[in-house]
Amino acid sequence: MQLTIQTHTSPLVDEFAEKMATLNLIAYASDAATQMEFDSLEELHESVKRAMELCMSAEIPIKGNFHRVYKSSADGIVYDWKLSLLAYRLVCLSGKPSNPSVARLIIQLIKNEHLNHF
Repeated sequence: MQLTIQTHTSPLVDEFAEKMATLNLIAYASDAATQMEFDSLEELHESVKRAMELCMSAEIPIKGNFHRVYKSSADGIVYDWKLSLLAYRLVCLSGKPSNPSVARLIIQLIKNEHLNHF
């Protein structure tokens, strides 16, 4: 005899779980782009992609750290990302190395780490 267990959740429970997963999303990727002085939307999109790849490589879930959202602007509907604090920092660090703001942040982090451990 084979026993099959099926779990069904109601749409209300699914919606609640989705809302809970987004509670720690505190910033927008576009804010990171402004802070880090990214020179284009392409740099922003590549930074988000690299940050997601870092999370996946480290087995950190994308859900709960990155959530695509849509905003209206003068150019029409555009998409952005809501980010957790970890994702926001990874996006900042994942900009082009030729970007002076990115370079300064990386060097500052290494200097701080060096001071704390040596």
